[in-house]
Amino acid sequence: MPKRAIKHTSKKGNIRVNKPTMASSQRTGTEPASTQKQPPLSTLKQNLSGKRKAIFEILDDVKKVRPEQWQDANKVEEMAKNFANKLGLPVPEQRIKQFVNAYKDATKNGPDANVDALVKKYGKDVDDKTLKEIKKFVPKSK
Repeated sequence: MPKRAIKHTSKKGNIRVNKPTMASSQRTGTEPASTQKQPPLSTLKQNLSGKRKAIFEILDDVKKVRPEQWQDANKVEEMAKNFANKLGLPVPEQRIKQFVNAYKDATKNGPDANVDALVKKYGKDVDDKTLKEIKKFVPKSK
């Protein structure tokens, strides 16, 4: 049995506290759920849970954007950074730049963007389920 550390307090005397010997994941041989590999869409949903207020603030911000501002890639980049900050999601600068490049490619030919080509070019590690979800939000080509 491991030795216990004793913590002294002035009011209640001695209190015994277990001294941690190894992390629980080491004892059980399993990893915490947060470090296990899960689909990107599931990770996003998990990261957004409990962020209802921030999501509604973002939606309100999007409503205020004028149509000509959507044509400015710098403005879109600024909004993406702002939204990530509001959600408390750490997004590397390289990922933001990748998003902006994909945005430019997606919008240069109007609303008829080829989702499969864009995902192949920019969406490394995008699984089929996530691709299907993305396609729901892209207008069908005529």
